[in-house]
Amino acid sequence: MIHIGPHVSIAKDISLAPVRAKELGSGAFGLFLKNQKVWKAPELKEESIEKFRENLSALGYSPRYVLPHAGYLINMASPDEENRIKSLSLLKDEIRRALSLGLTVINIHPGAYIEGERRDGIKRTAAMLDEALSEVEGFSIALEDTAGSGSNLGSSLEELAEIISMAKEKDKIKVTLDTCHMYAAGYDLKNDPEGVLDKACFIFGCDKIAGMHINDSKVALSSRKDRHESIGKGLIGLEALQSAVRHKAAQDKPLVLETIDETLWSEEIRILRGM
Repeated sequence: MIHIGPHVSIAKDISLAPVRAKELGSGAFGLFLKNQKVWKAPELKEESIEKFRENLSALGYSPRYVLPHAGYLINMASPDEENRIKSLSLLKDEIRRALSLGLTVINIHPGAYIEGERRDGIKRTAAMLDEALSEVEGFSIALEDTAGSGSNLGSSLEELAEIISMAKEKDKIKVTLDTCHMYAAGYDLKNDPEGVLDKACFIFGCDKIAGMHINDSKVALSSRKDRHESIGKGLIGLEALQSAVRHKAAQDKPLVLETIDETLWSEEIRILRGM
């Protein structure tokens, strides 16, 4: 089955996220678990946690169709020791928040190595994944592919696979595929969506794909720029994105819209389902 929905706001209270998703006709959704641009945030209130779980169940959402996104400040590949310590602390906090809400995965960018050798950044990312997951059971971190700008890791499927292969906790590490990022990194989803996703399943196994971010792209193939566009209004196009969500890699997974015009979300859900 196809489960699609947007990345919804947690404004006022995180417990409202499932409600907002349901109002749009979503079968899945994404969210942040705190302000994504700060190192420290207030703890989730017990009543908010309980209400989130209640709303999730009452509105018919299984946790498997919720794909939370970790904060942007975490850099698992950083060569700076102070930043590494802060990033690990924040990642562990994000995992605690997800677990408290009854969720089973969190999506994160692999990080930027900033300076030095790329392979050293890959090693640092794998090491932090191990540190974050070593004492956690029943939970996964999903590495999101990137557009490939600057020193950001993860623009190739092979590089994501290399990070996973270097980690001891590899069984707890999955992948999120972002259609805009893949296109920007040189994967021609416009002309060969099936071939691109077949390759992802060949490299990881379809079961390793935790979910997808479904976005059109403002910028050209291999541009190395992350510029999301509304479905069917960008350079990937509606037909290719419809093919992507029908692919076996996307079946029974959370497919999260991060498109730029939230007034179009209900329509995007409808057209991607093929209704």
